[in-house]
Amino acid sequence: MIRLPGFMSGNSNRIFVGFNIGDNHCQISFSKDGETVETVSLITGEEEFNIPTVLCKREGVNQWFYGTDAITYAQDNEDGILVDHLLSLAWEGKPILVDGVAYQPVSLLALFIKRCMSMVTATYSDRIGGVLFTAENLTYENIGVLKEAVSILKLKTEKIYFQSHTESYYHFMVHQADELWRGGSILFEYENDEINAYRMQSNFGTVPVVIYIDEKRYPMPTGSRGNITDTNHELIQLDRAYTNIVTEACEAEDTVSVFLVGSKYNDIWMKESKKYLCSKYRVFQGSNLYSKGACYGLLDRMKNDPIERKNIFLGNDKLTANVGMNIISQNDETYFAILDAGVSWYDAQQTFDFYIQDGNEIEFIIRSLVGGGDHIATITLDEFSGKISRMRCRLYMESERILVAEIEDLGFGQFKPSTHKVWREEIPV
Repeated sequence: MIRLPGFMSGNSNRIFVGFNIGDNHCQISFSKDGETVETVSLITGEEEFNIPTVLCKREGVNQWFYGTDAITYAQDNEDGILVDHLLSLAWEGKPILVDGVAYQPVSLLALFIKRCMSMVTATYSDRIGGVLFTAENLTYENIGVLKEAVSILKLKTEKIYFQSHTESYYHFMVHQADELWRGGSILFEYENDEINAYRMQSNFGTVPVVIYIDEKRYPMPTGSRGNITDTNHELIQLDRAYTNIVTEACEAEDTVSVFLVGSKYNDIWMKESKKYLCSKYRVFQGSNLYSKGACYGLLDRMKNDPIERKNIFLGNDKLTANVGMNIISQNDETYFAILDAGVSWYDAQQTFDFYIQDGNEIEFIIRSLVGGGDHIATITLDEFSGKISRMRCRLYMESERILVAEIEDLGFGQFKPSTHKVWREEIPV
């Protein structure tokens, strides 16, 4: 297939959406030209990006409100039934009783996402080229719940992806000026009563450049909300605790830029901490970094020449090795790439057919990008006759570090009947 140069041939008139979904609020960013990323604001001309993750049902009527409208209706009307924390409820999976009816929480989450997406689809309903959802805690089970919710929406695109907050941070940063991240960058997220610190570092001694993010959590003083109702003593203690955290984190490694994300930041208590940060680093504060990073991540997946060819992100949920095998093709031995390092482990899967002859062993080549070099994983097909046969191989990740190989005997026409015997092997990677 010949591909035309330029951005996503055939998709230049599409809208690409990054959706950051959290338990308290969400943000939506999108790109119309494949380069510039905008974020949906609740108020035109202002940076009101946070959409509360709540629904409100009007009692006795099949009428639902979402986001800020849901909160407003529940506060102003006695017949408003508020349902919040929709994401955690969906992940728990227990039915929710609302106005005498038991609802599946994934259905309520789907309704909320649909209403949020309407802020984009109302204008670009037939032009959605893809959607990437990002969230903090992405396990295999959580992604299954999100996929179920998205399937209910019947979005007019098959290009639906998921990635963690750390990966969205990576995609956001590599689309910024090089000087902001090549020397070391750190993100401080302040939600609830703890600081999540994400440090982005790069290994320029590899090709492509390997980028990884270290995560660390720091407890913050409880009880203080960091607003004007707190006492002066509480604000000083909060500022002092935060200053100690950012000083320790930033000075532990080289740091050039600092990003502040979270709903608990404000100028009421950030006195000494902001003075310290701004005197040493380039500091940025906002609420839409993850949604923009999700949109950039989607664009990188869609482009013909993705940024990952120069950089590769190896987060905690990433496959850290290339997996392949040597095969005979047109009488020559050649390397056959099966799984690429950098893909999320829950997306790492491949099924293919091949022929085996003269032996009962299959060798996979594991090439680590984080040390350890190459090693060979050998699977012995016990009780296999050794005659020529077509095999079907399914490779998938069972967890972050366990690769599973399933080999099925499909036979070889009249020469060797199919047994459909399956050999299964777990391979550490």
